Amino acid sequence: MTLGEKIQKLRKQQGLSQEALAEKVTVTRQTISKWELGQSTPDLDFIAQLSDIFNVTSDYLIKDDMIEPDELPYKKREYRLSERGKRIILVSFSAAALVAICICLICDYFTAEKLSWSMISASAIIAVWLVMLPSLVAKRKIILKTLLVVSIIPVPVLAILALLLNCSLIFTMGICIAGVSVIAIWIIYVIFRKSYKRLWRAFGCALLVMIPTPIAITYIVAYFIPKITNDITSNIFNSLITLILSFVFFGMDYLSARKRDKVYK
Repeated sequence: MTLGEKIQKLRKQQGLSQEALAEKVTVTRQTISKWELGQSTPDLDFIAQLSDIFNVTSDYLIKDDMIEPDELPYKKREYRLSERGKRIILVSFSAAALVAICICLICDYFTAEKLSWSMISASAIIAVWLVMLPSLVAKRKIILKTLLVVSIIPVPVLAILALLLNCSLIFTMGICIAGVSVIAIWIIYVIFRKSYKRLWRAFGCALLVMIPTPIAITYIVAYFIPKITNDITSNIFNSLITLILSFVFFGMDYLSARKRDKVYK
């Protein structure tokens, strides 16, 4: 049974029209129709929403295993924050961040009669607040929006730190390191988006991405700070360990695929 057929069956079991389901998932009726006809596939955020609406596991929706209606793997109700709960957390978190910034500024000013370290603390608090914001405000594509914030936020934060500490090296080296890290994060995100039906393979590919990332960061640091030497032996050892773990995940993916093939036979 395909994902579209499962969505259609569960929708009818709950007595929902395509319009009613579309309203719950905040998409158009045409989108629901395309999902059910197999013309498009919902992303992970929508899979999670459909899982909650139909009260079934995400694995049941994603995997193509044929399961009779009487054997549907209904999941236990999990507590999820309501929109009101998210607003309360957002206001509380924002108030706490504002209070923390004020305390840092006041303490710094009255102890040194000028603002120095408090500006660094304030920048860090604001950065954390911005990273947390999508998970409390966005209704869909939360992971994507969080990654966008994570990709953008290093630039102003590093610029502020370089300005406050009067050290341009912080910005230039930090941007290079942040660039490598952000590229790696986006590649891993794409891997999981494309391979969400085979998570073992996704984890294996993600580990392969993690092999060159720390090596590149180490070379960047050694380039900007010549006093720091690049430990090649350590890089090789860490890479081998990561490579072995990735092969373990690929092996698990192979065994899982064979198990699925036996079920179909």
